[in-house]
Amino acid sequence: MNNINIFKNIFMKVQKAAGSSAGIEIYAGKTNDTTITWSEGKLEDFYISELQGIGLRIIKDGKVGFSYSNNFNEYAINDLISSAEKNSEFLPADKYVSLARSSKGNPELDVKDEYFGKGKTEQKISILKNMEQSALSNKKIKSVIKIGYSESLGEVFIINSNGLEISSAGTVFSYGISCVAYDKGETQVGGESTVKRIYNQLNFEKTTSEAVKNSVDLLGAKRIKTGNYPVIFNQNVGCEFLGLLESSFSAFAVQKNISLLKGKLNQKVCSAKVNIIDDGTLKDGIATSSYDDEGTPTQKTIIIENGILKNYIYDIYTANKDNTKSTGNASRGYSGNPVPDVSNIYIQHGLTTFENLKKNMNTGIYITETMGMHNADSISGEFSVGVNGFFIENGDIKFPVHGITIAGNILDLFSNIVEAGSDLRFYGSVGSPSLLISKVAVAGE
Repeated sequence: MNNINIFKNIFMKVQKAAGSSAGIEIYAGKTNDTTITWSEGKLEDFYISELQGIGLRIIKDGKVGFSYSNNFNEYAINDLISSAEKNSEFLPADKYVSLARSSKGNPELDVKDEYFGKGKTEQKISILKNMEQSALSNKKIKSVIKIGYSESLGEVFIINSNGLEISSAGTVFSYGISCVAYDKGETQVGGESTVKRIYNQLNFEKTTSEAVKNSVDLLGAKRIKTGNYPVIFNQNVGCEFLGLLESSFSAFAVQKNISLLKGKLNQKVCSAKVNIIDDGTLKDGIATSSYDDEGTPTQKTIIIENGILKNYIYDIYTANKDNTKSTGNASRGYSGNPVPDVSNIYIQHGLTTFENLKKNMNTGIYITETMGMHNADSISGEFSVGVNGFFIENGDIKFPVHGITIAGNILDLFSNIVEAGSDLRFYGSVGSPSLLISKVAVAGE
């Protein structure tokens, strides 16, 4: 962010207007995004966007006023300050409100690839076109529905009246492809994606090959009978179910009584084989950064250890309410106030290979894809989702399966985890190994 001096000047202007006794925080955020979409032989979409703004919090007598603006001219800044001060008048004093203290983070955690914005657009489009041709070289791939590439740069500057002044920047690059496989009158759809902090870590060929395999391998799928089956989740499905549970780790959700894990601290909540970690300092993590969005240094937090809930995740406000310390998980944009949210969250891997997970299961279902996970209820934990995958017999894959549904409660599901595989993989900022689960209700034919 090359206009930091603008925000420093705004801060001094707020100090003069609000008085030396006021608590003041300026959060300035900027994002630059480029997205390219290629679909069925042609460029479908291309856009470049830039969004920048400033959020202001003023604390007087325990009352918090907040306002934000996308404009930095004198009139807009005067209105920003006036709005924040007036907003506080309508709110009661809150003893739990406070601002971050200046503390040392690790700037090496902020990964900014200088490639961002420098590659030629034509070259990037050419890569997508070539990946489409690569997928179509498999005779069973009928079409490529969509290929997407995106790159983004996020920048943050925070300054407050406690002497804190930090800035950070980070890049993210992503690539995804979905294909249609066809054979003997049957159609199946599959895809794959990857997200990295460094452009050169994207492997377009490998991701495309995986998408083709995910599509073609489902051809010849059958339905199976309704019943309770042992199952294996692949890493992607494990991530999706962890995503269903992750909001319950937030101290904000606990304090609002909308968390499945309220009142269960230091209690067994799932299988002893489950360890869940949130780590804002994880090397190469998509959500890794030196500070959270209040200016607290990020950290590694063990949430569940051997099935026992050890910690919630906190920002400063929720930590003050529980008389503890922030875990460095404050999340916000310039247009909103901070709330605690996960950073890089993952289920810790075990020691068992995927091949041995299949052998240990013997007969059951290997689930590779879910449909309708957005309809699952994160507050109750109840889910009923369609799935695709493969039927396993005597430890070997026999045939693909589709047209089935699994249902249950997320805590029951995690309590039935028998083993975590050795193959931890991240999808974005969420990671999981393959998971062997002793029993899941399956609706088939």
